Amino acid sequence: MRKSITGTLLFCLLLLPCPAGDTPAKNIYFSGSFYLDWYGARYQQTDSIDQLSARIRFDLFNRPGSGWTLKLDGRNQLNLNRNTDNRVILYDASLTYDKTGSPLYFSAGQLNLYDTGGIGQLLGGVIGYRPSKFFLIGGYAGLESNVYIKYMESDYWRFGFFGQYQGKLGKRLSISFNQIQYSGVSEKKYLYFSGMIPIKKYLVLYGNTEYQLGQDVDSQDRLSRLFFFLRFDPSSLFDMVMHYSSGKGLDFHRFALEKSQDPSLNDRNLERFYYSRQYGIRANLKPSQNLRFSLARMEMEQKDRKIQNHTWIFSGAAVDILKTGISSYGSYRLNRGDISESDSYDITLNKDFGRISLSASFTNTYNYLRFDGKSNLPQLIHRDDYKTLSTFIFIVFSRQLAASFEYEYYLQENADQHLLFIRLIYRKY
Repeated sequence: MRKSITGTLLFCLLLLPCPAGDTPAKNIYFSGSFYLDWYGARYQQTDSIDQLSARIRFDLFNRPGSGWTLKLDGRNQLNLNRNTDNRVILYDASLTYDKTGSPLYFSAGQLNLYDTGGIGQLLGGVIGYRPSKFFLIGGYAGLESNVYIKYMESDYWRFGFFGQYQGKLGKRLSISFNQIQYSGVSEKKYLYFSGMIPIKKYLVLYGNTEYQLGQDVDSQDRLSRLFFFLRFDPSSLFDMVMHYSSGKGLDFHRFALEKSQDPSLNDRNLERFYYSRQYGIRANLKPSQNLRFSLARMEMEQKDRKIQNHTWIFSGAAVDILKTGISSYGSYRLNRGDISESDSYDITLNKDFGRISLSASFTNTYNYLRFDGKSNLPQLIHRDDYKTLSTFIFIVFSRQLAASFEYEYYLQENADQHLLFIRLIYRKY
């Protein structure tokens, strides 16, 4: 076990570039960060969890957009309670050529193609051409990838073509044709559209959609995913947010990805991955710079099971109350529907002491996933008797070095639980 822990640390420490000092290598661009995490959980009636991980992220050689850039973003994760191998997670490991003024674009390795193809992870390559500084057209090909490199599937292949427009004020539009093949047989063909359109300074629209092209797809299922988000911000006193999403249901791959980056991600956020349709609107009132009130209405639906839930959310926030450095946030959720949880609330207090920030919060609900043993379908389970008390401390030691400490205590009859998450952060710019 000691040997495995040492290997976990060396994995990332060996990847950290040495300081350049006064050598010719000082002209090589480097920007990156290093995270060392420990995640622990203690349960009253089951085994405990101790997980150690290290993550390295950096850009090397040139700034992105200035020529050849080597990107690496990976994590080595070790479960200390079980006799298991290190789990290597590779978010990004690529060599990219992208230079302002050059019409050529190239990238190869473990890639993330959410912006261009909308396909997520790819182990392969991308080639592109810029007919102007605003447009990029190109294609990609490679294996359908998984961030957990131990579970790579060599029978799945992806390829496609894309076009992208990037304008001023963050305006971005893209369209792509994508195909997935398994053992040489076409499994899925679809078009993907995405865009972010700012209109002056008070309106922003963002959205993406998938349209299936396969011959065996029913007409009512061709629009397999639709999402849009609109923010209307006409003044400093008022803004409004609207959103709509409809898709295949539980996006467990995305949840697992986010969970691997932050093990303390609370499972009460599962609704946004689980329901096959969600839509809502939130209005925010800002009577002063330090005071904010919100009223939101949300509808959630599992279309395949014809389950509908309805939620009203009342919330408010106050920053730097009476110039004491204390801030507070609170919300109350009025839940109704077929499998809705009980009404819930959460309260958070923050205090900033300069280099040290403290936070404490309390909430009265907890959600988790359970898979049906017969059909292996996920079910969202609400535990209304859970109450969670959590504290968070963030310390800045210097411009490069910081640390965070998080503790959560779950109160439930006959099943008290404790969670502790510690993170050490080093950044180099």
